[in-house]
Amino acid sequence: WRKVFGDNVGVEYEGNCESFEKGKKIIVSTPFTTAKCLDKAEAMIIDEVHHAFGDARYEEILVNLEPRFLIGFTALLPSYKKYLIDPRLIKLLGQPEYLVYDFKSLTKIDPSFKLPKAIADIFDSDFNNLEDSVYEAFFKGLIKGNKETIKFLELTFYTYGKEAFCESYRRLIGK
Repeated sequence: WRKVFGDNVGVEYEGNCESFEKGKKIIVSTPFTTAKCLDKAEAMIIDEVHHAFGDARYEEILVNLEPRFLIGFTALLPSYKKYLIDPRLIKLLGQPEYLVYDFKSLTKIDPSFKLPKAIADIFDSDFNNLEDSVYEAFFKGLIKGNKETIKFLELTFYTYGKEAFCESYRRLIGK
């Protein structure tokens, strides 16, 4: 944020209000610190917004701050959470619009987008080039065939690794 907006950016956590008091235009903070330091907020961007849906503390803060714009980001929003939005927020801001991006659509938006390598975290080892390309092909939807078979092979690959994937693939070749 500072690279784009320079000195107009502040960072406040744990209830500190210094950036708010100095009149910074953009402040990275928790909703709880923001509520302590401000009566109203023009716009709010909330990361991990799935925590806000259905949580009375978050909802109360958002309603009281009366933002004109509210943007939320999350890697995963369980479908039932969409129905837990406080009606006061809908009255204040209107019906929410959900924008969903998967790895395939992110690659279309930005061809330089690199897929996360979650399997490296699970197995604590790096992919070799071939494993990288298989992983990428699954997440970009480039592998064609029976959907159930493709899903089975994908799950086998990133759950049990390349050996189990190859063994399962060999068994499925005739099918």
